[in-house]
Order: sequence, then structure tokens, then C-alpha cells
Amino acid sequence: MRLAFLLALSAALSAPPAHACSVCGCDPSSGTLGLDRPTQGDLRFALEDRYLQKESGTVDDGTLEGEREDRLDLRLQYSPPVPRLSFELEVPVYAWKSHLGLASTVDDTTRGLSDVVLTGRYEVLKLGGMVPRHVVALTGSLKAPTGSNTHLATVDNNLFDEHKQIGTGTWDQLFGAFYTYGDFPLVAYAGLSVRLNGTNSRGNHYGNALFATVGARRSFLESRALYFALDAQVRNAGTDTVPVNGNQRAYDPNSGGLVTYAVGTAGYALTQNLLVRATLQVPVYTALHGVQGEHPVAFVALAYDLTL
Repeated sequence: MRLAFLLALSAALSAPPAHACSVCGCDPSSGTLGLDRPTQGDLRFALEDRYLQKESGTVDDGTLEGEREDRLDLRLQYSPPVPRLSFELEVPVYAWKSHLGLASTVDDTTRGLSDVVLTGRYEVLKLGGMVPRHVVALTGSLKAPTGSNTHLATVDNNLFDEHKQIGTGTWDQLFGAFYTYGDFPLVAYAGLSVRLNGTNSRGNHYGNALFATVGARRSFLESRALYFALDAQVRNAGTDTVPVNGNQRAYDPNSGGLVTYAVGTAGYALTQNLLVRATLQVPVYTALHGVQGEHPVAFVALAYDLTL
């Protein structure tokens, strides 16, 4: 009975996470609390593993570079005994982050803690009883510069390469609004969020970004333990600015632009409290500045709910 209730509530309040490129520093994963939270009085532990790769620039102008990374995200979500309020702490750790240079070979690899994110969520509208049919939630996130931003690669001759760092060195903010419509076993959802990035001590600024998601999810089997979800996602990031000649800054021509994704997710409740989820994010249409390459991004996650 508890499993059926949790899945029904999850269907009314949740959706799979949305992610964007790490090279531009605009990964909005901390915003997932806008569509996904534990029930009131529960603490949720979630561990997600993400694999990503991308490229930008060309050999001709000496700007070709790429990234391959495997990042683990530990998320702690808590809904206190205060109606409609939830919090999330996201602690990302790079198992490895490799940078590819002009020869398309690895010239540097880093590991360790990245930037920690704290998110608050409040439901401004909730209609429909125990399993609400309509929910509107607002979120606010603050990213702290806890990841190293002072890594010097041997090949760079004592010059900092921002794309080889595991932290941006900035305080960033993310604000979002999310809506879900639940008619269990089906739920539809939509979200819009904006990320405002700071400028680090060297004058590097990743472009601010806008994120939008529309999707639907349905549960299956008599137990409703299995679900599938399909999303359409849009990411639009501004051009990065980089320091040149002291205090002056210039735009990075191979940064920013528009990406749309088709996203598929499958989840299964192994027990009443333990959920496993796999997500594949595939770029469908891009209008990126300069020369940039996008690839599918894969996620695998486990989530456990603990009643306090």
C-alpha cells in the first residue's frame, strides 16, 4: 500500500532531471527539485552517475578541444513538517574529467569535488487532495564555489584553462517555476528556469542560460512499479566571456547558443523505498555559436526514501 501511494504521489509531483552541457557551465541539474521531491517528513538519498562528452572549436584556428567526463551526484532532499516546503543539497564529484587537445587526445585529467548546490522549493498552488492534480512550485538555488578552480595542467605553461577546472569559481543562482498535472497513472509536467552565472577571480564568465522542459510520464504493471517518461527540452545559453589583456574581456566565439533534446527515462521501484532510474538525453536540433559538437548524455540513478 505504501508503494502504491508513493508512486502515485511521485507521478503527481515528479519528473526526470534535465541536464545541459558542462563546458558552458550551465548544467541545471540542481533544479530537479522543482518537479521531484520526497513526501512530507521524508529524507531522500539519491546517487546519480552521468557520462557526457562534447567538442568545440576547429584545428585550423587552434581552438579545437573536447571533454569526456563521468560525474557522480549525491542529492539529499528533505521535506520538513512544513506544508509545501522542500530542500535539496547536491554534492557533485567527478570520478574523472578528461580534456582533449588539438590532436584529439587526452592532455589532462582531473578528479574531485565540484560545486555544491543548495535548493529551496515551495508549492504556491496545490489542488486535488492527498494526491494533488495540479501543482505549481517555485524554486531558488545557490551554487557555491566549492570545486577547485586553480588547476594547472602541465601542457598549459602556467596558464589556467577554464575548461579543465572542476569548479567554476563563482557563486551562481538558479530560479525556476514548474507545473505538474497528475491523473495517475499519467502525469504531464512543464518547467521554466533561468541560471545567472557569476564571474570568477580571473574574469571568466559563463553565459547565463534559460531552460525549458515539457514532458509526460506513465506508470505500468499492476504494482505501478515501472514507469516511462518522454521529455522535450530546450537549452539556450549566452556566449561566454574570457579575460584578455588584463582587465579587458572578449567573447568566446565557440560558446553559447540553442540546443533541443529528446529525453527518454525508465524507472523501476525495486522496493517500497528504493527506485532505480535510467535516462538518455539525445540532441535533436542545435543552433550553437561557432563550432560545437553535442552528443547523447546518459544517466543512471538510485533513490532511497527514509521516513523520519
